[in-house]
Amino acid sequence: NIKNDNFTWNTNFNISFNKSNINEIAWMPNIDRAGIEGMGNLVRFTAGTPIGSFYGYQMQGVDAQTGDIIYKDLDNSGTFNTADRTFIGDPNPDYTFGFSNNLSYKNWYMDVLVTASQGNDIYNASRFELELMNDFKNQSTAVLDRWTTPGQITSVPRANSSSAMVISDRFIEDGSYVKLKSVTLGYNFAKPFKGVNKLNLYVTGQNLYTWTDYTGFDPEVNAFANTNGVTGIDYGTYPQVRTLIFGLKANF
Repeated sequence: NIKNDNFTWNTNFNISFNKSNINEIAWMPNIDRAGIEGMGNLVRFTAGTPIGSFYGYQMQGVDAQTGDIIYKDLDNSGTFNTADRTFIGDPNPDYTFGFSNNLSYKNWYMDVLVTASQGNDIYNASRFELELMNDFKNQSTAVLDRWTTPGQITSVPRANSSSAMVISDRFIEDGSYVKLKSVTLGYNFAKPFKGVNKLNLYVTGQNLYTWTDYTGFDPEVNAFANTNGVTGIDYGTYPQVRTLIFGLKANF
C-alpha cells in the first residue's frame, strides 16, 4: 500500500466460499451423530443436505395456558411426533476471510491479523444445562423469564416441562463473527551491545476481541471435533483464551 524510506505498509486479504452437499449414503437413508444424553442426536447426514446439518423440531412458541413449548406440526397429523422433525440449521459458513496488515516505521513494526466467518449457525447446546430447569444444576438468568402463571406470554417454558427435552431450533444461534486474532508490536535494536548484532523486543496479543451476536463464550467452537463432519456445536466447549506474549530475540 505504501513504501518509502521510513514507512512501509503491506496488506494481504483472502476469502473462501465453500459449499457442501451429501450426494449419497450407502446402505442406509440417514446417519445421526452428536448425541446428547437424554436429548437425542443433534446432527443428521442425509442425501441432498449440507454436511453436518442440525436436525430437530421447529419451535413455534410457549403455550400461554400450560407453559409447554409448541412445535410446528410439519406432517399435519394433529399430534407431536418424530415425523415433525426437519433440518433446522447449517453450521457451514457462507464464506470465511482473513485480513492481515504489516506496518513498519524505522525500527518499529506492527502486524495485525483479522479473521472472520459469516453465515454459519451454532447449536448452543451449553444452554441445555443452563435453561432447561429439569435437574439440580445452576441456571442462567434467562430462566427468570420462564412461564409461571396461565396467560403469561414468554418464550421460556415452565420449569420441569418435558416438552423442552427434545432437540429443536430453540438453541440455534447466528455464529457469524469478526475476530481481532493477533496483534504484534515490536522494535528492532541494531547492535545495542558489544557482541549483539540485533535485538528484537516485541509483545503479541492473541484473540483480543470478537465482534459477534453469539451469546456463548466463543463462536469458534466444535465440541465434537473427533466426529467427522460435525462442526458448530458448543457444549461446554472451553473458549480460546486471550493471551499476551512478551518476547526478546537476540542475534549474535
